[in-house]
Amino acid sequence: MRRMILRQARRRRDRGAAATLFTALFAGGVIIGMLALSVDVGSIMYERRQIQNSADATAMAFAQRCATAAAYCNPSEAGTAAVFSTLLAGNSVDGLSQMSGTSAGMTNGVCGRLTGSTVIATCLSASADASVTELAKCPPLPALLRGTGATIPYVETYAKTKTAGSNPNILPKFFSQALAGGSPDTTVRGCARAAWGTPGQYTAKVPIVVSECEWIRNTSSGTVYQLPPGSPAPGYGSTPGQTAWPALSAEITILLKSTTTVPCAINGKDTAGGFGYVHPTSGCGATVSINDWAQIDTGSSPPDTSCYSILAALRGTVIELPIFDCLVKTSTMPTGPITGYSDCTGAGAGGANSYYHVKGWAKFYLTGYKIGGSQEAASLRSGSVPCTGGVRCLSGWYTTGTLSAGGTIVPPTPGSNFGAYVVAPAG
Repeated sequence: MRRMILRQARRRRDRGAAATLFTALFAGGVIIGMLALSVDVGSIMYERRQIQNSADATAMAFAQRCATAAAYCNPSEAGTAAVFSTLLAGNSVDGLSQMSGTSAGMTNGVCGRLTGSTVIATCLSASADASVTELAKCPPLPALLRGTGATIPYVETYAKTKTAGSNPNILPKFFSQALAGGSPDTTVRGCARAAWGTPGQYTAKVPIVVSECEWIRNTSSGTVYQLPPGSPAPGYGSTPGQTAWPALSAEITILLKSTTTVPCAINGKDTAGGFGYVHPTSGCGATVSINDWAQIDTGSSPPDTSCYSILAALRGTVIELPIFDCLVKTSTMPTGPITGYSDCTGAGAGGANSYYHVKGWAKFYLTGYKIGGSQEAASLRSGSVPCTGGVRCLSGWYTTGTLSAGGTIVPPTPGSNFGAYVVAPAG
């Protein structure tokens, strides 16, 4: 009993000591300081995440515009200055972000390199010593944009705190200001960079390739594209958000095999023994790199049966197609550029020992097809199967835009632009 009484007495003394300690700490401002630290620093960290998220999303959205047309990178274009703010506001979760001109000559918080704009300032990160001088504002350029990547265009977007009131560039520190000598309000900033350019390696959903000759004929050397589809599927129509259907005359037919002599073909085919297919990497998908070689797959039907259901699901969407500019017959995988091969016509090619040289990527809206005896689908535009009998083909039209699943960016090379590009974060 005596021991129990002693333990209870000690507990009462401990509680009293804790209360005394709390009173002393509160009177000395320690509790308030801890509150200021946890609340104000937490507020700053939360806002920093929001600002950075806003800058990241805005950089990607702005790079998409620049990749579409150089004019969209020009703030002197009517309404473009407002577009910057609109992009940022739309990508700001809490609505407390604004564009920030933090570097000399920067317009609307945006700078860039090789954007095609005549008024956007060149980013300081593009200078030789940027990795040191600009580290506090934006991360140094990644390897992708240095060395051989110095010709890849990019933009940087800068964002900062936005508040209502007399000073719109601060984030108030509510609790710390209650302390004597409390820290002043702060400005939270964020920077993001996004690049765009020629697609490098990419995995197409279907292993179909098209000759540059045919692409030139069908797009008038890249001068005729149709507007990309909107949403909902099939992307064209009169529903709000959809794009108006192109004229019926705009629909083209890509021939994988013809029973007659046609331009851009050898004996009515892409090659004597090949019908516009490459060996898939896995299932129906094919990973192909530009400025590299891909082995053809023979036969008039796709190399994998899964391609039938995949292509059926892709009708009414945009697919990506590799464009080849050379075809050679060789028993071993070719290497290097096409200048090392005297015959790119493919006249002597045939069977499995033939290779396509891939020059770039194109985007094609698929309306219909015939890829096998019974594997066909009528065009969504004309209502008819685009080819009959022993002919194999795709119908639709070429459009422009980003590759649907990302991919790598490589420095631009002459003649590699077929309307498709990649936009990616770059530090």
